Amino acid sequence: MLTAFLSRADVSRHMQALHLLRELSQAFTARRRSASVSALRVDAPTAPGSTLVRQATLPDLPAYSVTVKVEVPQQRPASRSVLQLHDLTTGKLLAVMDATHLTSLRSSLVSALAAEVLSRPDAANVAVLGSGLAASGALKALRLVRAIDRVWLYEPDVVANTELTFRLQTTLSMAVRGTSSAAEAVAEADLVVLTGQVALPVEALRPGTHVTVLSAETFVEPPLRPSLLGRAKRFCDEPEPRLDWGLPFDGELSDVLAGTRPGRTSRDDVTVFASVGPAWLDLLAAWHVYEGARTDESLTRLDLEA
Repeated sequence: MLTAFLSRADVSRHMQALHLLRELSQAFTARRRSASVSALRVDAPTAPGSTLVRQATLPDLPAYSVTVKVEVPQQRPASRSVLQLHDLTTGKLLAVMDATHLTSLRSSLVSALAAEVLSRPDAANVAVLGSGLAASGALKALRLVRAIDRVWLYEPDVVANTELTFRLQTTLSMAVRGTSSAAEAVAEADLVVLTGQVALPVEALRPGTHVTVLSAETFVEPPLRPSLLGRAKRFCDEPEPRLDWGLPFDGELSDVLAGTRPGRTSRDDVTVFASVGPAWLDLLAAWHVYEGARTDESLTRLDLEA
């Protein structure tokens, strides 16, 4: 049996964003309750950082995933991950793919799903706090559910902020402006996306704003102050023990998508979505990519049992 190997470029080429967005929405409402996930974190005394291994299965999918993520905080990028897709019945290795890019793209689509049901229908101005691939992916995904008028970008590193602003203006053909502070970035925003370790200035946030926090479990301190969290409607994609912000969440994204719990109830509601990216979401995205790549003759395929 041949195993397919997919690079970052291969993953991007075979991910159909609109189709995956629909599949993710259906999974949240229909499959999410019966997903099976296990995780193991290994801290080796002779190696820097730590390794996180996650396995996931989903009903109706004939495969399971094993994702290995190596985290080395002092390096840039701070983490790298690979996803293995196995046949559910035989355990044979179907594919190996770059999971860092896969997870980033999938995370962006989940944040767009949350924005679609939690932000105001007329939300068109976006602030992105943080930089890199997550910022670009978040904006691309948001355009699938909202018509974006203006974008403000803030990254503490001035050089990185300038470079990313120019790159996004060029590649996305959007009105993107770099700012010198987080407060300036969110001052006129209807949608705020936190993609890095940047705290949100509560006094600058307008009534009715929706806030998405990507990789929320990685924040050492809550990125939103208690005064803001206390008056916001709080949702997550899945409960996570490390996601301790001092206040309980009002519900999960699956509840809102299924219509069993209200999201926004007035124009002035501040809504917050904390994304922790459960492993079953990456399995769904990986299967989507694998299905699209079945007939791609340019992929590297090897018989590892030969």
